[in-house]
Amino acid sequence: MNIKPRFKKVSQVVIISFVIFLSFPSCASNPGIQPQINSLVVAEKFRSASKILEEQKKAYGKNNELLYLLDKGLVLHFAQRYEESIDVFDKAKLKFDELYTKSVTNFASTWFVNDYRAPFRGEDFERVMINIFQALNFATQGNIEEALVEARDVDSVLSAINQQYDPGQKNVYKEDAFVRLFMGLLYETNGTNQDLNDAYISYVKADQVYEDDYQRRYGFMMPQILKENLLAAAQWMGPDEFKTYRDKFAHIKFLSIEEKKRKAEIIFIHYQGLSPIKHQDSIFIALPGGYVAKIAFPRYDKRVYEDTTKNFTARNTKGQTFKEETQLGEDITAIAIKNLENHRARVIAKAVARPLGKYVVERKAEGDIQNKYGKTSSDWFRAMSSVYNVFSEQADLRSWQTLPGEIRIARLLLEPGDYELFLEQKYLGNIRIKAGDKRFFMIRTAR
Repeated sequence: MNIKPRFKKVSQVVIISFVIFLSFPSCASNPGIQPQINSLVVAEKFRSASKILEEQKKAYGKNNELLYLLDKGLVLHFAQRYEESIDVFDKAKLKFDELYTKSVTNFASTWFVNDYRAPFRGEDFERVMINIFQALNFATQGNIEEALVEARDVDSVLSAINQQYDPGQKNVYKEDAFVRLFMGLLYETNGTNQDLNDAYISYVKADQVYEDDYQRRYGFMMPQILKENLLAAAQWMGPDEFKTYRDKFAHIKFLSIEEKKRKAEIIFIHYQGLSPIKHQDSIFIALPGGYVAKIAFPRYDKRVYEDTTKNFTARNTKGQTFKEETQLGEDITAIAIKNLENHRARVIAKAVARPLGKYVVERKAEGDIQNKYGKTSSDWFRAMSSVYNVFSEQADLRSWQTLPGEIRIARLLLEPGDYELFLEQKYLGNIRIKAGDKRFFMIRTAR
């Protein structure tokens, strides 16, 4: 009996199948350059990080254009290159929205391998963060109208995102309290009667979201500046509105709208800490016919940093110091973790669909191989299919890692003049302010 030709055919099937399996880029991962960018951000070397981003765009890979734009836009923001950051974030918004419209067709190109085959399209909350940082970009430039456009867009973006999901599968992150507070600050800056009315409405909504949503879901209360500004705006609105919030915030001291106009106001935004990072959870499952598959899905883990309260200080030319504690306004880490946990069912449903789809194709191929080459070849194919299924299934762990863990806020009401600014002992720079000024000042630290 001559078995060599048949053995040769079996070997060819095994080798061809093995080569096909391993030809897929199943071990793709986060862009290798991201840790370097993150390290520079942690070290507060923002200009160095932006230079590397300019020079090594290709290092992010063809499927990570959005991730590159997000990192670049935020690094430029941290580097106080606000106009350049605005341009990059505008591109990021267009790319994000484009990828949302293509998300259905992307599934066809990813189901046989893993999500790394598709372009990074970002988490839902990351889309909102673009608007928030863009609003802050415009505010630092004194462009209040454009800052308001970006802030107001947060509502429509959150609404559009949630409309794509079935009832019962919508995100818990459907309102943003910090952006409501920020809108109130922006309206106050304009100072017309209509703007002050709009400021009051924004503060009221911020109060509701902090109290009904943020406190319950994320475990923190509204910052002091909101209580003070809501009291001032309510007093301006009339006695009925003022009584409501005076009773609610009975022990809070505040300056009236008119008193604030005679002073200068510095609003300090502190980006602190590290955003959460994704890790993989896996479940191995046995399928009929001796196949083994793996379901992989991501989870966010909090990164450790020193999340303590810090003092924002101004010192005038006479040596007098004025100090205010920063308070938590936006817990990006909590929003990211809760948002991903909330739609875990959607993520797992997609993760389950892929190995089941592979299984159907592989069972059909196994039958064809057995009919043509015999049982030994089909057994080899089944074994290698299981190896491939486990090897190729990887959760998508890409994320916007240059985001801070939280946004803190403080406000100083000062007499007009020249001041040196500090965060704890860290010198931030000099500023000259006059009566009626409302200036936004931002800083990024990892701790």
